[in-house]
Amino acid sequence: MLKKLMDFANSREMRESRDEMVVGELVLAMAQMGMPATRFLAGADAQQVRFSTPHDPLLHNVAVIVDRKTGGGALSEAVIGSKAVITMTAEIKNYLADPDDLVGMWRTDFANITRMPLLGQVKLDHQLNSVLATKKLIVELNEYIGDPAVARPKLVALLQATIAELSQALAPYKKHSPFEVDG
Repeated sequence: MLKKLMDFANSREMRESRDEMVVGELVLAMAQMGMPATRFLAGADAQQVRFSTPHDPLLHNVAVIVDRKTGGGALSEAVIGSKAVITMTAEIKNYLADPDDLVGMWRTDFANITRMPLLGQVKLDHQLNSVLATKKLIVELNEYIGDPAVARPKLVALLQATIAELSQALAPYKKHSPFEVDG
């Protein structure tokens, strides 16, 4: 009887910790892509990790939030699976801002009114010396854990495609300073 109770508790814990397992796989995949983790924030159902992009000439950093939406109970997992919203935000830094850039920021903000990141669109956000691009994806957590030979390449492909899309959206906004050193 005690074994049955322990098995039940373990399976419940396993269902509830899938998002943490995906975050671990995500940290490993990003490190292998040359983007080390620099910041971790964890909550009850959401984990955020920021990654440095030292070898990327465009991006300053990438932040990923894994926000588990389902999978806490056996019934909900059986019916709708273990879903999460993955929010990826890429940032570029422009260390010099001129008045024309401020006008461009307003245009970007107005264009964002109709953009829906949850529907797969990239949303841009201008700040004084940064431009952020955000995209949200609804994923099945079970696809990115389990057999590493299957799950890891799928996660790497998702990360690479999303980062490439965010980079493409940010590229027109990158200003190159005469003080920046090419490395």
